[in-house]
Amino acid sequence: MEKFKNKTIYVDENVVSLVAYQVVLITVFGLHFQQQWLLLLLVIDFFIRASGIFMSPLSYTAKKISEFVYFEKKPVFAAPKRFAASLGLLMSLLIAVFYDSQSGIFLGVMLILFACAESVFHVCIGCYIYNYLVNPILRKFNSPKN
Repeated sequence: MEKFKNKTIYVDENVVSLVAYQVVLITVFGLHFQQQWLLLLLVIDFFIRASGIFMSPLSYTAKKISEFVYFEKKPVFAAPKRFAASLGLLMSLLIAVFYDSQSGIFLGVMLILFACAESVFHVCIGCYIYNYLVNPILRKFNSPKN
C-alpha cells in the first residue's frame, strides 16, 4: 500500500514500533540517572500523540528513521494507538512525579515492558484494552435504540 487512504485513521506500525523503542530508551535513562527532565519530555510527547494536534518529536524521528531504512509501510487503525498513547501519558506523568520512589520505578518498569512488547513483538497492550473494554462501551452508546 503506497499511500494511506486517510492519514488520520491509519498510522504506520513500523513508526509506532520505533517510537516505542525510543520510549524504552528515554524511560531507562531517565529512571537510571534520575533525570526528571527526560521523563517530562516523555509526558509532553505522549500528550502530543494522544491529542493528535501535530506530529510529536518521537514520531517525527521514527518516521525519518523508517524512511531512511526503507521500511515497508504497514497501516494499522489509529484509534487504539491514540488510546494507548493516552494511557502512556498517564503513566509517564505519574513516573515523572514519582521518579525517585518505589512506585515511580514500578510504573517505569511497567511502561518499559509495555513499550518493549510494542517495539519487539508488535503487541499493543493499550490497544487490547481499547478493543475489549472501550470499544464495546462505545458501540453500546452509539447503537440506535430499538
